[in-house]
Amino acid sequence: MTDRELGPTTADSSRTAHCSSHAAGHGVHPTRVLLCDNSPDDAWTPVVVMGAVGDVLTVACGSELRRYRNHDTGRLVDLADTTGPDALLNERYGLLFLRTWPQDAASVFSLQPADQPPHPCG
Repeated sequence: MTDRELGPTTADSSRTAHCSSHAAGHGVHPTRVLLCDNSPDDAWTPVVVMGAVGDVLTVACGSELRRYRNHDTGRLVDLADTTGPDALLNERYGLLFLRTWPQDAASVFSLQPADQPPHPCG
């Protein structure tokens, strides 16, 4: 299956969390996505989505495992299972871009370091 054969991710997926917050780990604010476009190359890190337990996502960055909170890990892992686990992490803005970006705007996820307390939903 190629990226072009994939349809857009629907927002009403049964595993989608409904929240209006744009805090780290919640909804992606479109302005942050645009700011990522102007980020220097060293702000981008290739990662592999390993899986999630609850709201904590694990990604591999080389030989290092990193843990991040995300409000919608179920949809994130489902999409990574479909499109492939390779992704790009913009460390400056804390956004994870799965392979279907930019064709699928819903393939961008906001991350918060797991060692920080989670922000409440808005």
